Amino acid sequence: MLHVFRGKMGGWFVKFFMSLLIVAFVIWGIADVFRNFGAGTAVQIGDVKISPEAFRNAYSERLQQLNRQLGRGITPEQARALGLDRQILSEMLGESALDQKAHKLGLTVSDKVLAEKIAKSPEFVGPGGFSHDYFLLVLRSNGMNEAQYIANQRQIMLRAQIGQAIMGDIKVPTVMADAYRRYRSEERSIDFVTLGKDQAGAVPEATPEQLKAFYEEHKALFRAPEYRKLQMIVLTPDVVAASIEMPEAELKKLYDSHKDRFVTPEKREVDQIVFDKPEDAAAAAARLTSGLSFDALAQEMKRTPKDISLGLVTKRDILDPAVANAAFALAQNQVSAPVAGRFGTVILRVKKIEPSVEQPFDAVKDDLRKEAVSERARRELLDLHDKIEDERAGGSPVPETANKLKLKFVTVDAVDRSGRKPDGTKLEGIPGSPEVLTAAFRAPVGTDNDTLELRAQGGYLWYDVVSIAPSHERPFDEVRAQVETRWKDEAVEKKLSARADEIRGKLDSGQTFAQAAPGISVGHRDKLVRGKAAEGFDVAGITRIFETPENKNGVLETPDGVGRIVYRVTSTKTPVATFETANADTALAGGIQDDILTQYVRRVQNDLGVSINEAAIRSVTGADKN
Repeated sequence: MLHVFRGKMGGWFVKFFMSLLIVAFVIWGIADVFRNFGAGTAVQIGDVKISPEAFRNAYSERLQQLNRQLGRGITPEQARALGLDRQILSEMLGESALDQKAHKLGLTVSDKVLAEKIAKSPEFVGPGGFSHDYFLLVLRSNGMNEAQYIANQRQIMLRAQIGQAIMGDIKVPTVMADAYRRYRSEERSIDFVTLGKDQAGAVPEATPEQLKAFYEEHKALFRAPEYRKLQMIVLTPDVVAASIEMPEAELKKLYDSHKDRFVTPEKREVDQIVFDKPEDAAAAAARLTSGLSFDALAQEMKRTPKDISLGLVTKRDILDPAVANAAFALAQNQVSAPVAGRFGTVILRVKKIEPSVEQPFDAVKDDLRKEAVSERARRELLDLHDKIEDERAGGSPVPETANKLKLKFVTVDAVDRSGRKPDGTKLEGIPGSPEVLTAAFRAPVGTDNDTLELRAQGGYLWYDVVSIAPSHERPFDEVRAQVETRWKDEAVEKKLSARADEIRGKLDSGQTFAQAAPGISVGHRDKLVRGKAAEGFDVAGITRIFETPENKNGVLETPDGVGRIVYRVTSTKTPVATFETANADTALAGGIQDDILTQYVRRVQNDLGVSINEAAIRSVTGADKN
């Protein structure tokens, strides 16, 4: 639940800090960046020092996010190659720079505004609304107290104030907007042929010598990966909820205490005629009493049915209390006496009454039970979290902890880094598998490991690495079938690549597809757009198509990496702006806003001065081990 504490100040603010990766490559040019200083500081900006532990926490949290997005674990080397460490440094520096600027400018957020924001946060809301007790439980489970959380949220809101002031109402230049819309909305059409294994023709069987030679050249492809045996406790609201019983008497008590949730209020279709002067209203009321109809009076006053109708409304929908009370005291088709309202004297008529409807307990008890069990599960989960943490802090392994607290634990006998078991099947049933495996494959045997947060499930996971079976070279005879399959795929790929180049060459010389690729069905795709996959074409392929001029030809790999697609761009078109392309103006404005705010933060950072302890950063990311 640590994401609770990041704040939700709007999409532009989140996007801005993600875009600070660009700034990372500028920061390193600041004077004194590589100044030597104490091991207790990872980075310093102005008077603020950021500890290695604070950087480690942020780095681990972002690594878990990346694992979830990719659906698999990534190695520390891959994370560094993606620039993850520099991105996080940039964000931390940007946040600190804005915090110090807000302090210098004397910006504040009132306690009232802050309290209203926290009370509306869904993370702390149960069936009965905001719960201060649950609020404190969530904070405690994340190692934070109320004062720390409030200070954190105040900082986020102050940063947002600066961002909103700097960016203002950005207007995109017309020339830029037109060019951007044309680029984003451009469509292309192609003709193409797909070459699959059927078009490769016969591939001779490999001789034992060829297979052996292929194995020797590609031994790394056939190595047995490292396998690990793991034991885990998985604690999620669903796991906790399964053991919770909710007596019907307790549900009935909850129903009675929140009965207004289950009542649809009475509605009435109300007409009103407004008079500027009370005496005019009194005269009209006398005429109505004498037999004049309400509709005839409205026609005399040149009021249309739309002019006099308030619609089908609840009592709360009528803003004037006097008018509301009078309207809901009338019988159906009854006309009121003159009513002195806020905006004049009115005469009312009720045309229709829809009585209030109360949902009986039996109709809502199942939904109410789900809500109540979910709320209780959230509370019990946090209590169990603390108990497990206490046991783990005392050195208890997973099985001992689970048995003592009467919880289930999971044993995975063998799994590799990609989440596959020795038989090649995918490991199932472990929430948050990518980040779990990433952490497990970094941990040694027999150590106390950090608790993993399962954000998607709203829970936690504790694990032990029981044993490790190292990666090893598998003998040829064990992997012979795999070697033969890979050899055939490579042979087919070479033949199809040559055939695709031949067809493209014929197309370049002026031949048609029928002439260049006789007997192969010609496909067609219309309205291809940048950045969107189409049937049979991934985003990378679409990008290549948009790099190819009109009436020119190209070759793509099929998604399996074996086949080939030979295509010709038959037309390019920029359609009239649609709703989607009109929204491009908003996206473009957002990009300009990000650029402006990025430049502002860079200037603030330069003014404050930045120093980075590269040794501490490398230690956190594992780069010092290379």
